[in-house]
Amino acid sequence: MKHSIHSHCAGEEAVSSHVKDEIAQSIKGVAIKPARGAAPKIRDAILGNLRALGWSGKVPVAKGSDITITAMREDVGLCLQTGNMARMYADLVKLQTLYLDNAIKAAILIVPSEPVALLLGSNIAQAKRLERELDIFKKAYHVPTLVYALE
Repeated sequence: MKHSIHSHCAGEEAVSSHVKDEIAQSIKGVAIKPARGAAPKIRDAILGNLRALGWSGKVPVAKGSDITITAMREDVGLCLQTGNMARMYADLVKLQTLYLDNAIKAAILIVPSEPVALLLGSNIAQAKRLERELDIFKKAYHVPTLVYALE
């Protein structure tokens, strides 16, 4: 699978090149075609690739909390969202909380591009909208972030 990248609040500089390479490698290793019902398979494939490279599993946002982000490596929090658009905003709040608590120094969000989101289903999180809204909410969400759009 291919991808494109968008940098928010100097995310490009905040995320190390080897972490960026691991994300790119994990996405590139997915051979599943985007189609209705394929989102869980794509998600599982990316997560499997990331875990093989040493990324964690779910990470709680606070001690004793059931609220989690998808994964973490070094000082970078990761949210992979292939589901409903509304969940994307929850991911932003979680990442901002971890950033303000000094648990992460940067974030990565992996979401489908607009064309891929349309193939996966209706009201699916998608990069174009996320990128536009990150700019609108930059005073509220100021975590150095890279958005990887699944192409």
